[in-house]
Amino acid sequence: MAQAAPLVRELLCGDLQQPITALAWSADGEFLAIASAGGELLLLDFRAGCEELLRGDHDNSLDVIGFSADGQFLMAAGQGGEVLLWELGGTGVRPLAMDPMPLGCGWIDAAAWQPGGQLLSVAAGREVRLWDGGSRQWREQPLTMPGTIQALTWSADGVQLAASCHGELVLWQPCLDTPLDPPLRHAIGSAGLALAFSRLGHHLACGLLDRSLLLWPQECQGQPWQFSGFPAKVRQLAWSDQPGRLAPLLASASAEAVILWTQVQQGSKAWQPEPLLWHEKRVNALAFAPGSTLLASASSDATVALWDGRGRLMQPIEGQGAGFNSLAWRRDGRHLAAGDAQGRWWLWPVSVPVRERQRSSAGSGFG
Repeated sequence: MAQAAPLVRELLCGDLQQPITALAWSADGEFLAIASAGGELLLLDFRAGCEELLRGDHDNSLDVIGFSADGQFLMAAGQGGEVLLWELGGTGVRPLAMDPMPLGCGWIDAAAWQPGGQLLSVAAGREVRLWDGGSRQWREQPLTMPGTIQALTWSADGVQLAASCHGELVLWQPCLDTPLDPPLRHAIGSAGLALAFSRLGHHLACGLLDRSLLLWPQECQGQPWQFSGFPAKVRQLAWSDQPGRLAPLLASASAEAVILWTQVQQGSKAWQPEPLLWHEKRVNALAFAPGSTLLASASSDATVALWDGRGRLMQPIEGQGAGFNSLAWRRDGRHLAAGDAQGRWWLWPVSVPVRERQRSSAGSGFG
């Protein structure tokens, strides 16, 4: 049997002084932002063919970064407890740093821009704060939760915002809810460490500290499925944006174990797990390529693995001995960025197999 052609052949790479903690692409794919544990923030401008260090080495880590949907702002936050914003004027234009916005809450490691909108949600201790990019002001009424917020995520349409802490998961519609229509609160048995909405169907997955996974059905109606027995806390979740038989593919990571989940029926045994066996150390990031079922997983064992939609290993990619911390696909699904624990960032062009692109619902799932 002939060996399949490698998906990745070339690479672009560079270095920061400290371990890479986060990566983010702009929606148009013209910019890539790279943050480090030393507080560095590097901006790559591909159209202009240049890079700019927006923030040099500091004592405080940056742990979450992101571009607004309209590409007007770049956000960064982390150990310093303040939100940093840059206004972007387009490719080839030097970004303008705005005044830092301290929130007095300690470490910030959860924040997310609203898809298709201008709201920035920030986990500030026990509150979800909202910054409005239109008015450039914080909204007056934050969402309060009973514990420190561990995770945030928006639905793909930008309508629902999910947040989790120990004992509670909240679904909030900040643009629609009124005092007479309060957020929906779900009791959970542990701390929710990871949250992810599916782009299709609005399924919601929550990875928990107690080594279990909760999965709400379409539109988050009804009781969730619960799966337990993972080797460690469930830290990473990712959904494919391609349709499946009943739902898109879901990937979860716990310690070194990656599991691919397919919904095969309704009822209590609806989801079929498929373990993906390769990594030898903890998996730190998962991401499906946009427009396909190709899955990337990044591990502390210094490898990134590429998997097809049936759970088969397509290609392992080796770094330079340091564990990989983060991943980010460009919106075209053909370029994958990764960052490692020695401060090196990598950018690979990926040849996505035709069978993994725009898969029909009849071709999804496991054989």
